[in-house]
Amino acid sequence: MESPSVTSVVLLACGSFNPITNMHLRLFELARDHLEDTGQYKVVSGLISPVGDGYKKKGLIEASHRREMARLATENSDWITVDSWESLQPEWVETVAVIRHHNEKLLETQQNCDEMDTVKYTKKRRIENRYEASSHQKRRDGPKVMLLCGADVLESFGVPNLWKQEDIDEIVGGYGLVCITRTGNDPHKFINKSDVLWKHRRNIHLVHEWVTNDISATHMRRALRRRQSVRYLLPDAVVSYIQQNDLYSAESEQKNADVVLAPLQRYLEASSNCIHTHISGGIKEINKMPTSLCGTWDTISNVNFEGYMIALGISPCLRKIALKLKLRKVIEQQGDQFIIKTLSPLKSYTLSFRVGQELEEFTEGLDNRHIKSLVTWEGNKLVCEQSGEKKNRGWTHWIEDNKLHLELYCEGEVCKQVFKKNVSE
Repeated sequence: MESPSVTSVVLLACGSFNPITNMHLRLFELARDHLEDTGQYKVVSGLISPVGDGYKKKGLIEASHRREMARLATENSDWITVDSWESLQPEWVETVAVIRHHNEKLLETQQNCDEMDTVKYTKKRRIENRYEASSHQKRRDGPKVMLLCGADVLESFGVPNLWKQEDIDEIVGGYGLVCITRTGNDPHKFINKSDVLWKHRRNIHLVHEWVTNDISATHMRRALRRRQSVRYLLPDAVVSYIQQNDLYSAESEQKNADVVLAPLQRYLEASSNCIHTHISGGIKEINKMPTSLCGTWDTISNVNFEGYMIALGISPCLRKIALKLKLRKVIEQQGDQFIIKTLSPLKSYTLSFRVGQELEEFTEGLDNRHIKSLVTWEGNKLVCEQSGEKKNRGWTHWIEDNKLHLELYCEGEVCKQVFKKNVSE
């Protein structure tokens, strides 16, 4: 007989499922085994909720396809199903709102069951079994919705402006989180660094996957657009559906490439669309809606690079080599948090920064100096001022005519570089 203290749980997985993989399904099995092994929970069902098209993630194909692939992947499961509510919404819905929606549905179902019990049993019978009923109600006061995710989602809680702090508090503290570890992640360390996660650490169930399997939807899309086999990585029915509908290509991967992710767009609209600055006894309104710089960019022109390197004091031998190299920029952006990678066959350099926050930087591979950098938005341009041994040093990034422009300047020398987006990446 099931213990009266056992809590019924519905596992809810939200995400792109672009496409759904065997690892997505594996998460449910791992989570169920872990929860039920504690003796405190009984997993009654699992729900897959694909995000809607309004999320605007790069390479996100239509929700109708992702929903159908998820349905095909779960058609032989006796406990995992696909829910279409989130994917049918005209605009992006915050994860906490999706959890609330499913929690309310469960409460309605529970209420209907209680009303049926009232009709079925007489008052006398209920009184005679009051203790039994109260114990039964304790077990049935759910089922409880818990969010199922990978460690990458847990770590995304730390990305500036991607999640509202009150939403994290409600999701983890109010509902609960089951997190499956992934190769290279350290969720314990991340929880320790986050005050809100540490506060609710007892409501976070970390599940270690001993049979490591680093299948990711990103890797699957890359293989599919290159016409490589993904059999045994995706359910067979999903592979057939993708082939029949010719879903993933270089063109589809560029969908939403120049669009700001929906959560960040909402943040920008709320806090950055109109900034009021007091000047000369009046108020000036500054429109701040910068274009996304995200993507992989290849050099198409590089003017006065040698003059800039001379100003930095780079040796003639290294200048000669550097002038023959083709540079590539890979830019990742989450709100005002940036990672800019400058790649070349000779040396690569990575700069991670947040707009408006000064950082200490070592220009390894360039002129090997310690400098202080401060990056700010000036209109639609990302401007960096660098202070150190070299004077009047810095750079400016912006998008113009669908090209990435970069001006590097130091002690009067200006190098102008232009990059074209690499659509094959």
